[in-house]
Amino acid sequence: MSHSPKYRWAVLFASFFSFVAFAFVFQLMPSLLTNVGKDFGVNEAELGLLMSIVMVPGIFLALPVGLLINRYGFRLLGFLSTILVAIGSLTTALADTFASALLGRFILGVGGAFIIVGTPTVIPQWFSREDLGKAMGFFGTNMPVATIIAFPTAAILTENFGWHYPFYVGALIALVAATIYALVIKEGSLKNKREMVGYKEIRYAVRNVEVWKASLVWMFFNTTAIAFLSWAKTLFQDFKGLDPVLSSILASGPMYAAAVFVPIFGWASGKTGRRKPFMFAGSIIMALALNVAAYVFDLPLLLSVIVLGIAAAMVPPIVMTVTAESLPSNLAGTGFSIVTLCQNIGIALSAPMTGYILQTTGRLDLTFFGASLFAFAGAITALTLKTK
Repeated sequence: MSHSPKYRWAVLFASFFSFVAFAFVFQLMPSLLTNVGKDFGVNEAELGLLMSIVMVPGIFLALPVGLLINRYGFRLLGFLSTILVAIGSLTTALADTFASALLGRFILGVGGAFIIVGTPTVIPQWFSREDLGKAMGFFGTNMPVATIIAFPTAAILTENFGWHYPFYVGALIALVAATIYALVIKEGSLKNKREMVGYKEIRYAVRNVEVWKASLVWMFFNTTAIAFLSWAKTLFQDFKGLDPVLSSILASGPMYAAAVFVPIFGWASGKTGRRKPFMFAGSIIMALALNVAAYVFDLPLLLSVIVLGIAAAMVPPIVMTVTAESLPSNLAGTGFSIVTLCQNIGIALSAPMTGYILQTTGRLDLTFFGASLFAFAGAITALTLKTK
């Protein structure tokens, strides 16, 4: 069945919204860590598990999921994985022990493993190379948009009803996203259907050095970004004396800037044909802004958070574009599974590691400095890319 050129934007939105549903539930937890810790009587390192466990399934499932998508596409898998997000959110909402909360987050992670790998693979089927940067720029706003909505939603609902209620909202959003996905997603005309994906093709994808380099940049980026998003609210509350709602809004501040600038940098990269400078500059400025934020207050703190968000916006669309450009469209599933594998490792380490630094040092500056080292590592890795 053929579709008008405008239909590709509907497909892009359905993929985007499915990712947002997952990311919304994932990002509810940072604003709730203090409440959950008091409720279950656990320490900072253990609380970090509620963030990192979401990414653990993806470490083991990323490559197998990519192979499934290469062979069968992502229409049915996308619907089922978004349903899993709803189940994981509802399980967390109903949790009355720390173990049951971890189970809900783990189920969320299984659905998320499919969504993170699968949703971007649909986009190269509908957008040509000339428009791919722009499309990935829009798609790359998924995590910022989800975070912007999740942080204040979690804080406000928790203040009025308790920490369980935000997850009921998350389950409802996921069900809506699953319905839209099932109705809208179709295979695109740019998908290469003539070539079967066999062992040689998969081996070629897995051995693609540029995909691995881009994936490592993405791993270091996510380690830094999730460290900030997971603990900034708690740190701003404890060390800068901000109230819970204001701390949540400020902690999500980088995502406001990123939501605006991700599509702009995606467009700029496509217009200039340049990839490496965006990835390098974004990583360096992230590291610097994070360290500045540890020492300043009031307006300078707000400005450092905004700069952090603008810098963070440089990386996501470029990583996705480099990955898509490095492989034929019928191998996109394997490419994005490598990206997801590295991302999940970074996020799985991020929150517990940052919690451990905070727990052992009791210092804001050392906590942010530890997270910034990964951004510096991402900048160095970006310099090794062959792309311009």
